[in-house]
Amino acid sequence: MANEVFETLISIEKWTNFADIPAYHLAKIKKEVEKAKERYRNFDPSEIKSDEQKRVYEALVKKGGELKKKLNFKKSEIKDHVYSYLRYANAAYFDFMNALTPLNIGIRFFTFTSALFIALSPQFLGAAFSLVFVAPILLGLNALKKRRAVGYSLAMLIVPVSFAVSTMWLRFGYRVLVDYQTVLLETIKATGKSPEVAHLFITVPPLLSLLLLFSTGYMAYQLTRARDMLI
Repeated sequence: MANEVFETLISIEKWTNFADIPAYHLAKIKKEVEKAKERYRNFDPSEIKSDEQKRVYEALVKKGGELKKKLNFKKSEIKDHVYSYLRYANAAYFDFMNALTPLNIGIRFFTFTSALFIALSPQFLGAAFSLVFVAPILLGLNALKKRRAVGYSLAMLIVPVSFAVSTMWLRFGYRVLVDYQTVLLETIKATGKSPEVAHLFITVPPLLSLLLLFSTGYMAYQLTRARDMLI
């Protein structure tokens, strides 16, 4: 079976040699072309077995055919269409290879990280600050599930603040280690809770902050690996 996607990529590559578009956009397009060519160079469409993958490939071929008809148009008018096709082609490759594991892991850890962040941040940053991030978190989660690149940007918003919250709790945990009785008495006085409950208040959050620290870093790592899986 002919590799029609690769043929489209070759046509786009030829188009970039005389495309009259700003250097920044041209560089982005050429970068995506090179990645896609490397992925589809030895790709054999006949090996696609899944019906869903076949539908994705047929849609990719159809988009490519429509795009090739536009490559003779005014260059500045089609650069966005070219870039969009290349992003789609690069993302679809991971469907064909059944290689979406980093994205799926990243989504799960984004959910876990967000829950820990919302739970641990009010103590130091206030409930209002935490609530500000609810909308971006929900939008980011929805975008990632739909494989939209904006989901990555939204997910990365919580990385620095999650690291900050984790660091603050770890500092508190260190104080608990070196002066447990004083911190326990302060907590009992401030909350009016029993020593047993106060003990949980000062020991559980620092432990959870370790999870938050790991989860944030691992989420960022997996989602960065998955960037080409997003459109």
